[in-house]
Amino acid sequence: MEARVVFLARTKAPDLFLPVEVRKNRPIEPECEIYGYYLRYRQDGKRKVEPVGKDITAAYAAYRNRELNHTRVRMGLEPIHGAAALVRDFRENADKRVRIADAAAKYLHDLTDNVQTGDRARSTLQAYKVAVQDFRDHCGVTFIDEINGEVLQAHKVYLHRSIKKRVRGKKANTVAKRFRYLSAFLGRQGIQIVQTRRPGSSGLMNWSDFPREEKKQNIDRYSEEEVKGMLSVATREEADLIHTFLRTGFRDEEVAYMLWTDVDWKRRQITIDEKPQYRWKPKDKEKRVVPLEDGVLLARLAVRRKRQRPQSLLVFPNTLGSPDMHLIRKLHKVVAKMKKKKLELEGDPTLHRFRRTYASMMISHSDLQTVSELLGHSDIETTAGYLAPDQAKARIGTRTAFKAIDR
Repeated sequence: MEARVVFLARTKAPDLFLPVEVRKNRPIEPECEIYGYYLRYRQDGKRKVEPVGKDITAAYAAYRNRELNHTRVRMGLEPIHGAAALVRDFRENADKRVRIADAAAKYLHDLTDNVQTGDRARSTLQAYKVAVQDFRDHCGVTFIDEINGEVLQAHKVYLHRSIKKRVRGKKANTVAKRFRYLSAFLGRQGIQIVQTRRPGSSGLMNWSDFPREEKKQNIDRYSEEEVKGMLSVATREEADLIHTFLRTGFRDEEVAYMLWTDVDWKRRQITIDEKPQYRWKPKDKEKRVVPLEDGVLLARLAVRRKRQRPQSLLVFPNTLGSPDMHLIRKLHKVVAKMKKKKLELEGDPTLHRFRRTYASMMISHSDLQTVSELLGHSDIETTAGYLAPDQAKARIGTRTAFKAIDR
């Protein structure tokens, strides 16, 4: 298969080739000073770099003409000479090709149906929607068969330039997530984005070029001192939330959709189950029961229920009485108060870290299989990855493990 054409600008400082960004079929002129524009493609098995002048409009026309002929070759047709003939032929055959916009619309429509049936979460739909629509609007090509490695690489560069860094989080991780969602979309179109490490595997991008999330330092659990610091500055409402996440190991949405009817005061337990009235199902659609034998959380929830005004079916509703999908904001407020009092917190504050803290604390008094079931994991290896090393025990070990060895 002939490689596709890449539209490049050769910059003066430093001297290198950069992909030219195309938005809505219009080339974007680079901000830096350039020598000129070039086309890179393979012909008869050889790589060619063709200069197409300094005028970006004329260069883009040459790029489109060359790309149209490469498309004809890939379709088993003879190349056409002359810009007018190329454009006419392109338009005549356009209905035989799949537009990215049409594929994206169908894919997102199917995802929306999955949300309506409860098979997917609304947050999942939103994440995929942003990734797919951003690619549709800024990839610079129109048809599915025009997507190649250079298009994906240029989109990666575009994302790094356009995504605004949040106060918390890393831009590289956001780009990696966008590409993970994009991979699912293109996979539905029969396109494999990335090559695997197996020899001879196919894919549009090399394994090393595919964006990946940066692995965080293993500080994925809160220490007892950090939890005590949070509770020392938290309001009653905030403390209720902290205790709930800490003592149940629930996921964000599991707390957001938790109902008072899920709490069994007599048996001292909370049940996680689907909520048809909100079109919500737990991950992997698994119902599970989490015991609360020490009674601390149940006592707090009993007091919370009495003072809750107005009364709600939800344990942690938002101001409109709906599931609160922004519980993390409450944790951020607690951390801000900690900083004012000079209380230390290592790493980024996340609700998911309470889940890992729960796993690490429970494993000291239970077994891996039981903790895995309490967390709702379908794979026990997933649970094993949650168990952060106990640094206190590690320090004791290093003091005693090598006593028998002389200095």
